[in-house]
Amino acid sequence: MKMNPWTLSVLLLLAGPLGADPDWHVEYPDSFCVVEGSTATIPCSFTHPAVHKGTGVVVERVVWCPNLWVCLLNTPKGSPNGYDSSKVRADSRFLYLGDLVGNCTLKIIKTVKQDTATYRFRLETNGGWYTGWKGVIVTVTDGEDVKVRSSVTDNVVKEGGQVTLTCTSNCSFHQLDVHWYRNGHALSETGPALHLSNLTNDDAGNYTCSLDSSGQKTSAPWSLVVVEDEWRFVWRLTVSVVLKVLWALFLLLLAGQVFAKRSAPGPEHEIVYSEVVG
Repeated sequence: MKMNPWTLSVLLLLAGPLGADPDWHVEYPDSFCVVEGSTATIPCSFTHPAVHKGTGVVVERVVWCPNLWVCLLNTPKGSPNGYDSSKVRADSRFLYLGDLVGNCTLKIIKTVKQDTATYRFRLETNGGWYTGWKGVIVTVTDGEDVKVRSSVTDNVVKEGGQVTLTCTSNCSFHQLDVHWYRNGHALSETGPALHLSNLTNDDAGNYTCSLDSSGQKTSAPWSLVVVEDEWRFVWRLTVSVVLKVLWALFLLLLAGQVFAKRSAPGPEHEIVYSEVVG
C-alpha cells in the first residue's frame, strides 16, 4: 500500500526522532479544567532512553506549547511557546515546576480565556528529541458557579464537633490554589477542602472561597453556627449556680461578721463604766 509522503512525514514527527527508543514517553492527564483568573498546576512526567541505559544523554531543552507544529518541528530556540527553557521570560504566566530528569509539571498563573488550548510537552537531549503528541486539553471557564459545600446537612454544628467545607465549581480543580475567608478575613488554610474540628463559638461565621488572591471569583457565603452541647450546657449551668450560691453564702457570712463586730461593746465603754462606779 502506497502512503502519501506528507502523511508519512507527519507520522514520523508524531513518533519522535527517527528510530526512537520506545522508552521515550510523556504522561499527563487527558484534559484539565481551569477557572479563569485562577492558578492551575498541570501534573506531567517524562522518560527517555538515557534514564534506563545510563548512556550519558542529558536533557538540554524543555518546551510546553499550545501550538502542535511548534512542538513537533525542530524549531529554533526561543520561538514563542507557553514555556521554553531556552528563553525564559520574567513576565511569563507559565512557570516550569519540573526538572530535566523526569518531572515536567507546568503551572499557569492567572489564567485567561485565551489559554484554552491543547498543550504538549517537548524535550530535547544531546541524543534526540521527543514530543508527547497526545497533549493535555486545557479548558478555561468563567467559574461563575463557585460554591461552598459542607459535610453536614445544615449549618448548625455542636461545639466540639467538626465539619469539612469544599470549594466547588463546574471545574474539577484539585490542582488549583483556593483561598478561604471567614467573615471577610483571609484564613491561612489553602486548598479545595477546609477541615474544621473541635469547633468553638470562635469558628462561627460566614465562610467563602475564592479561586484567586484578588477575590474576583468568590463564592456565596456559607454560614456556620456553633451551639453548645446539651450536657456541657447543663454542666456549665450547674457549676455557675453552685458558684453563685457559694458567693452569696460568703457575702452573708462576711456581712454577719461585720455586723457582729459593730454590735459588740468597745473598750471605751468599759472605761467610762468603771469610772462611774468608782
